[in-house]
Amino acid sequence: EGPLSAEEISNFAKSAVVMNRKIKKLANKNPTLDSPSLLQQLSTAEVQDDTWQDMIAITKVLVAYGCLSTEADTNYEDDNMEAQTYAVTPAGINVGMLGFENSLWCLVAMGGAWDMQGASAELDAFQAALASFDEEDEGGLTVAKDSSAKPQEEAETLIELLQQLTPAELAGYVSSLVSEGSRGAGSSSIVESFQRLSPMQQRVIQSSLLCLERLMEAQKKMSVDESSRKCNLELSTCDVVTAWASGCSWSEALEMSGAAPGDLARTLARALDALRQLGNLPYNPVRAFDVDVSIAKTVSPGIRPEIRRLCREAARAMDRFPVKDPLPFETDESELADIMAEEEDFDEDSLETSEIDVNAINDDNADSSA
Repeated sequence: EGPLSAEEISNFAKSAVVMNRKIKKLANKNPTLDSPSLLQQLSTAEVQDDTWQDMIAITKVLVAYGCLSTEADTNYEDDNMEAQTYAVTPAGINVGMLGFENSLWCLVAMGGAWDMQGASAELDAFQAALASFDEEDEGGLTVAKDSSAKPQEEAETLIELLQQLTPAELAGYVSSLVSEGSRGAGSSSIVESFQRLSPMQQRVIQSSLLCLERLMEAQKKMSVDESSRKCNLELSTCDVVTAWASGCSWSEALEMSGAAPGDLARTLARALDALRQLGNLPYNPVRAFDVDVSIAKTVSPGIRPEIRRLCREAARAMDRFPVKDPLPFETDESELADIMAEEEDFDEDSLETSEIDVNAINDDNADSSA
């Protein structure tokens, strides 16, 4: 027989992926089956390509999180999602440019997107029920609260905390979103890893956990495939990445991590690559509408410029031997124009304020003379 054609190889690879996903789904539905029984059931079951259904599920999550919009303002619960025409929002552009295992989660963890259509409302109902139960035990009165704005409030809180991080602390936090974790028997527990973080990093992690729960709830509700909805938050490498970004030596980083040189280099390289990806996202200037928490947003704004700048500074701090990336940051002309426009607006506002102060002083002097 002759060599396989490109089409045959593509069909084989596609069928292998479909079969692998089918095995995982059957195993999840039948956790008590052993391997021989699972293979026997798989051989008799009809193997269907459910890639399109998974695509629709992911689309629903992106719509709920303001990364995709429609002219008719379609809700994620609409059954006619396939017939809609979608527009990509700034947050959607960010997700498309990121090359992570779950790019939406990374953007959510950086405050660039949140649940805008109540896809995680069941989580709020569950938390409200727990709070009500506790209040009843204490003899207090329960008061119903509107939870429609909670995701936006949680995202704004996370953004404020992220902006207070130093570049080194942000590098450690970003590493938790992309790290594979420590290897070997000497790996520390989650509690120990959390205790080694700085106080500000601990606050950011606690805030991001709320966003993580919402995204997991939304993905589960939309029936997103388990292989696509994984959200990583690995704390075991945060301290060493933070130290490396702060300027520690290679020997100090090896001693701190307890990892092999190759594993440590891979951990630092993944964190540096993630920071570069986040730092190279398009520049979106912040307007008054974006920072007004009282206004409910319908479209996610994407990563904030201040957080984007911190990612760039953190990447520059980490970019040294043996972790070296020769690629420079991209500078968009529109970014420079927006920065210059903001500076001009600031100068004009300052000039107007100065003129008002001078006029007020002159008026006061005239009154005194009179």
